Amino acid sequence: MGWQDMAGDAAAGGTGITNGPPGTDGLTQAQHGLLRETMEPLEMARAGLSDRALAFITQGTHESVLQELQALQAPLAAGQLLGQPGRLYATFDAGGDPAMAAAADRSLVPRAAFYASLPDGTTALAPLVRLGKVLAAADRGLSLLRPGAPVPNWLQYLVNDAVFATIQWRYPEVRGLAKDRAAWTVELVARLLAHEGMDEDLALQLVFECKALESYQQASLAGLVQSPAVAGFLLARPESARTLPRKLSASGRMQLAARIGKDAQLLTGLAHVLMALAADSAKAVREAAAPHLAGMSEAEHLDVLRSLLQHGDTKQRGQAIELLGRLSAQVSRGILATALERETSKPLQQALRDALARLDAAQDAQEMTLPEPPAWTPIPDTLLGGDALAVLLANRAQWIEDTRLLAQEEIDQNEGRVQKDFWYQQALARASRLSEDDMHMVLAVFNGQASAQDAERLRSGDAAKALALGQRIHALPAFGPLHLLRWRGPCPHGRSFWYDEAFQDWLARQPQGTVDLRALADVAQRAGVPLVEVARSALISDWNHSSASELLAPGCVWPFFMEHPGFIDEALGLSHRAKEGAPYKELEPGRALKTLALFPCIPARWLPRALELALGDARALRSQAQDALRGAPGIGRAVAGALAHTQHEVRTEAAAWLAQLQYAEAIPALRTALEKESRETARAAFLSALEALGEDISAWLSPSILLAEARKGLKAKPPAGLAWFAMDALPAARWEQGTPVEPEILQWWVTLACKLKEPAGNALLTHYAARLDLPSRQALGSCVLHQFVGHDTRRPTLAQATAHAQVEAPLRQQQYARAYHGAAEQNRPFYEADYRRTLEQLLEECKREKLAEYLGTAIGEKGMLAWASHAPGHDIVDVLRQYMRDYPQRRAQIEALLEAAAASDDPAVLQLLLGVSRSHRAASIQEKALALVQEIARHRGWTPDELADRTIPSAGLDDTGSLALPLGDRVFTLVLGPGMAPELRNPDGKVAMALPEPRQDDDPGQAKETRALLSQSRKALKEVVEQQTARLFEAMCTGRSWPVAGWSEYLHRHPVAGRLVQRLVWLNIDSQGTVLQSFRPVEDGSLLDAEDRQVDLAGGSLLRLGHAALVDAATADAWLRHFEDYRVSPLFAQMSRRTPAVALADATGRAVHGIRDRLGWTSDSLTLRNAFTRRGYQRAPAEEGGLFTAYTRNFAGAGVRVVIDFSGNVLPEKNVPAALKGLWFENTRARGRSNPALPLASVPPVLLAEAYADYLAVAQACTGFDADWEKKMPW
Repeated sequence: MGWQDMAGDAAAGGTGITNGPPGTDGLTQAQHGLLRETMEPLEMARAGLSDRALAFITQGTHESVLQELQALQAPLAAGQLLGQPGRLYATFDAGGDPAMAAAADRSLVPRAAFYASLPDGTTALAPLVRLGKVLAAADRGLSLLRPGAPVPNWLQYLVNDAVFATIQWRYPEVRGLAKDRAAWTVELVARLLAHEGMDEDLALQLVFECKALESYQQASLAGLVQSPAVAGFLLARPESARTLPRKLSASGRMQLAARIGKDAQLLTGLAHVLMALAADSAKAVREAAAPHLAGMSEAEHLDVLRSLLQHGDTKQRGQAIELLGRLSAQVSRGILATALERETSKPLQQALRDALARLDAAQDAQEMTLPEPPAWTPIPDTLLGGDALAVLLANRAQWIEDTRLLAQEEIDQNEGRVQKDFWYQQALARASRLSEDDMHMVLAVFNGQASAQDAERLRSGDAAKALALGQRIHALPAFGPLHLLRWRGPCPHGRSFWYDEAFQDWLARQPQGTVDLRALADVAQRAGVPLVEVARSALISDWNHSSASELLAPGCVWPFFMEHPGFIDEALGLSHRAKEGAPYKELEPGRALKTLALFPCIPARWLPRALELALGDARALRSQAQDALRGAPGIGRAVAGALAHTQHEVRTEAAAWLAQLQYAEAIPALRTALEKESRETARAAFLSALEALGEDISAWLSPSILLAEARKGLKAKPPAGLAWFAMDALPAARWEQGTPVEPEILQWWVTLACKLKEPAGNALLTHYAARLDLPSRQALGSCVLHQFVGHDTRRPTLAQATAHAQVEAPLRQQQYARAYHGAAEQNRPFYEADYRRTLEQLLEECKREKLAEYLGTAIGEKGMLAWASHAPGHDIVDVLRQYMRDYPQRRAQIEALLEAAAASDDPAVLQLLLGVSRSHRAASIQEKALALVQEIARHRGWTPDELADRTIPSAGLDDTGSLALPLGDRVFTLVLGPGMAPELRNPDGKVAMALPEPRQDDDPGQAKETRALLSQSRKALKEVVEQQTARLFEAMCTGRSWPVAGWSEYLHRHPVAGRLVQRLVWLNIDSQGTVLQSFRPVEDGSLLDAEDRQVDLAGGSLLRLGHAALVDAATADAWLRHFEDYRVSPLFAQMSRRTPAVALADATGRAVHGIRDRLGWTSDSLTLRNAFTRRGYQRAPAEEGGLFTAYTRNFAGAGVRVVIDFSGNVLPEKNVPAALKGLWFENTRARGRSNPALPLASVPPVLLAEAYADYLAVAQACTGFDADWEKKMPW
């Protein structure tokens, strides 16, 4: 008998006995029987225990059983035998013990039936109280999760057990049946409390309090919260409802606000409570409550706000002002203006002025009208036919076969195992039940010809798994979003069909600008999917995919939201929409602001809220709101008013925004604000804004004013973290005119930069630096840079580490000995290795650990790095490169250093940034560098590739390719030698290994400078050759092309790059990529083909690097002979690595995504590592446990990562047997795709040839193929 049948019999009285046996406190005989079954598993803990527990519950006798349960030697077992009754999360966990799981089931099933059998208004209060006490005693708090209400444990156990633990258990068919338990409401909880002589109002706290729950756990008691009885209970106790918020935590108050706001009866009866919550001291509570106010009538809404504005405390009045400022000017302006006349609080006066300014700006925006939305085309409903059915049937066959193979592998692996696995065998049994008729029905679902019941049955079974194979059905030309939405139905968990891989694949096939959200809304309505899913495509974020606002044309997005403005209202917190189910994702204000930025002009409806956010507390939303407001009429005037705000953060933000808006009318207001301002950060923002608006700010930057500001600033409390900085180590400096700079000025500038927390600097600090002469700027930058890095990387000294080890090692040895001798005999092998270690080994280990510790960090003072950008370029490059190499785990510091470096104009620094943006072991660092490079290029009006071309360092070489190095009356030269290495030549033109010692009549100062210049230029020249060789190789692989003019100016004529391009074959191509001719530049500047004929480049044509994969075999061979005849070594191989003879599709026509023809070639892990790293590959990120299984090489220009996987190794690396596996190519631009591997046909041909050659080269380092390789690998 199932628990539902048990419950029905128990509720009916079973055999007809309605009052139950004597002494059972109103229980029916059947209910008594259910409780007996519930307690029976306790017999496993102690004989007779279940009878004593039952007697206590039903009759109140044997009270000592509570102490007996608590005193059990194995208290965990008693609670587990009853199925962990205190749970509010997950399912019962038997810890892998089948007997325990069966026992718990024998208790949970009848207990579920018992709870369900209790009628509304049950009189069986005493047995319920005693049941709760038994559960508490048995479990002893081990599984209890208390949401936070101050109720006794027995009551919390009882509620948790009745409302969650006995419902959300191991059988999915009983989930969600809380609605069938009529007795379990706030009324019952109140009656239980009253029965025990406690305050009934505690029931409300138990229902709403959730401060100890994670967000995903709060749904566990949702049945109590959403019960209609809650509304009646609250309305019947108005005083209890009024005082309830004071007794709840912020999370409890948020839940109370949601409950009131979703219930029309409560919204009317408890409007004053909701209003108080909307003006709560906690921001999260205010934001949760405020949208529900829109559910009131306008008159009611205004009445409560007006009352709060007149009679509330300071915080409540401030919140009322903010809420009134979000309404239309017609209804709220008069109220706010009247309040301003009588308000005495300065902060509230400012809040009133701000709200009025927002309303005025909205009034200005009323004059703007949106253009007529562009037309949209409905997506046709195309019936899928025989070709789709064929794919479905083939997928079914493949799914069954794939599962059969896995099941057979499982059977083979089970041989000799004690613990056998049956997962795949059970999966095969399920897959085998998938019939051809089911696939016919899937097609019917796609075509809208199946019932909802059939669709739901198929979605949850193996049909869905077969359907997903290879995404082949989704690739059919006729397959569209209507078929997809019919198949998947409404999306659970608050997501959207937009983020399905199948939809993204369809979207990628559509011509640019043809997909409109209105068309998708039409599809959703035809498929029975709620419109909120269309809204979510733009209004929720997803790490793996771009949103509709990012992918679609603006005219394909904003008209939908103009037709359905409620979604933007909801996302901005202006209203609340009753949501279906319990979605995990809410509509996000940041996404709404990004969507508003797509409108031709922001509608007045949303302007006040956007303006509020643009100058609000949420930093992440400010810039998005400001973007949305760009172009709004009167916005500059509204922002200028904020320059007088009482909060300096708002004044600072307003100044920066005015500069961005280029609102020159704000100059007088900025001047006035600057005269009054005392905050350093705000003054800096005002000066920067004035300068950005074209004002001459030199009057505020004279040495006397700067000194006065410095002395005033240094009197204030310095940043606490800056104490380590040696101010007395700052260099002596001079103004641009040559006069000395007072030391306090430099000290203040460093302090100010630290306060501003902007490693990239700002316009004000740039102006300060421009007042210094060049040597002073460079010296200051180097001093700050080295102090920052020096402090950030401090470690204990060897003496400190030794002293630590001498104390720690003996303690560790004792600990290992205790663990070994205290372990059971069979467990001692687990502890033996540590136990056998000698004291000397432990001393060395403790010393290494101590030496690896950091003594502190300078990341809190990263703002000072704004000065580091003025250090000499070679200094920045050396420090940054070494820091990234030695401290890769300090990513926040690396990002700060990169930001500072990006402010430097030095070509060497920019080339370093470009290199990091193309490849770095940490993806986050590479992405940061790429963003910085893109911003630099955008600022200069170039692409990142053009930036790279135009900032190639010359290493000091002039247009002739030499650097003059004077030494007295002798002049040595540095050139790039035939081997592409720096070469020093004496005055006679002969190669010299080093500069000679200066003669007696030579100037010692000049000799020192010349030696330093030689050292610096040699190093720079090597770096330029290395960087540009790597860049040219990537350009060859990714297929980059150059206009002839740009190539000639920035590569061919460059003193260093020009020498490199002479050792490469170039292709002259037309705009379609067709090869017109091939050539090589030679020393005299001419261009020759493989037969030494002069080449003239076609007008308007392009150039790209040649490769054997792009030309025929005869041309490739001719170029190989050419280089041999000229005795020139190519910069890298171009004509020897041919297109691999690999299949791009298999026998069934499916695309091939990888190459595995060297699978099973074996070696050891360190040999493979060396083979990979010599070819520019890096270790792939480690997985859990430190295991990594691939080496990769990024080609950012093509959005491709080459991946060669192997059997694996762990960190720290060990030399273990290793086997090569396969080669594949990852699409780095396809975020979160379930299969990021590119089809080989989509890989650029040169990259495919080069990667395959690398794969073969690594295989050559192996000993060969081993048929038993899998048995020999550790992983």
